[in-house]
Order: sequence, then C-alpha cells, then structure tokens
Amino acid sequence: MKRVKHCNIGILIACMFWAFTGFAQTKAELKASKKLFEGSWVNKKAQRHLTISFDDADYATINDWHGKWSDDNNTIDAYKAFVNKGILVMPEDKTDLRCPYCEILRKENALLYRCRGMNTKDKRFIEQILFVREKN
Repeated sequence: MKRVKHCNIGILIACMFWAFTGFAQTKAELKASKKLFEGSWVNKKAQRHLTISFDDADYATINDWHGKWSDDNNTIDAYKAFVNKGILVMPEDKTDLRCPYCEILRKENALLYRCRGMNTKDKRFIEQILFVREKN
C-alpha cells in the first residue's frame, strides 16, 4: 500500500509540473513568434482588426476590434495569448470575462484565427476567420 501511495504522489507531482509548464516557451520561440505574428492585421470583409504585440512579457497581447480605429473607440477586446508550438493560444476563460478557447496560426501570408465553443469538450472549431497584414 505504501508503494502505491508514493506512486500516486509521483504521478500527481508530474501532472502539476506539466500543468504549470504547458505554455512554457523559450526566448527563441518568442523571438520567432514575434517575427511571425507581431503587427496590425485586418479582415476587410468583416471590418475586423487585430494588433498583436509581445513587449517584454512571455505572452502576446492581442487587441481585437470591429470598424474604424478612433481614440474614443471603447469596443476593443484585449486578450493574452501564449506561444505553444508556433501557435498563439488563448485559453478558455470561464470567469466573468467569458471567452472561448481560441488560437491564431500562420497560414502563408495570413493569420487564421479560430475558436471553439464555450463550455464544451468538443474540439471542433466553430469560428474561423483569416486576417492579412494591414497596409499603413
């Protein structure tokens, strides 16, 4: 029985370590992701815009809005995304902020922004939209 108890504790510690390092990224991964994703992106048909920045943190900040940019535009959503295997991952948030699991990946010269449904174990993406670099 003592051996089983120690085995269970070992498995628990391994799971906790994996959970805390699930989005760990190296400086090289962050630098490569910054080159791929950072900047302003647009989907003209949907009139939707993204700005992606990395600053000095180990995550990307994504600002998402519809319509034209203005100083009094108060409808901008901000998200925190972590780099995982070359993809920007925004984990599902079930708190009062309420946002589904989403990810952004590079598709040639565009970004594919895709999301799953809220509160579901279904792994299918229900929303997908392409963005291209915005020309200044």
